[in-house]
Amino acid sequence: MYAVRDGDRTLEFDGALLGASSSRRRESIRWIEFKIYKTENGSYILSRIGASVVYHSGACPLVDKYRLTEINTEKLLVDAEPCEICNPTTEAPVVFPEKYRYWAQVSEESQAVLDALYKYDEGGARYLTAVAKRVLQDSATRDTEIDLVYRFERIP
Repeated sequence: MYAVRDGDRTLEFDGALLGASSSRRRESIRWIEFKIYKTENGSYILSRIGASVVYHSGACPLVDKYRLTEINTEKLLVDAEPCEICNPTTEAPVVFPEKYRYWAQVSEESQAVLDALYKYDEGGARYLTAVAKRVLQDSATRDTEIDLVYRFERIP
């Protein structure tokens, strides 16, 4: 059984993990993680996690923008990194760490998975990020339907 978070909800299902990818690198302070699953009934689940190890001072404008909550400084993760804007100190009694952002989509069609991974530039051009391509490539090796919609596209 798998459990995938979507905001504050949890989706539980039986099935298989088709593919996974991450943009995390050794020096990353923020990154994206994708996973594609297929349920026993044939539905697809696309999971995205926006991860971060950045923390802020209470005066940082990003605290309100991201709706961050305070924690005691001693509870900071070992690999936590200070915000480049507010440059908080770990000598403060509290800091405001960024939260992981969880999102999931359930779809009956493999095309919906591909469509959810597309991004659009300012001119409206559609593209796939490297991390999105990797999760599709990984999943395509295990699922014919993902393989077909990812590798072959008819342009009208």
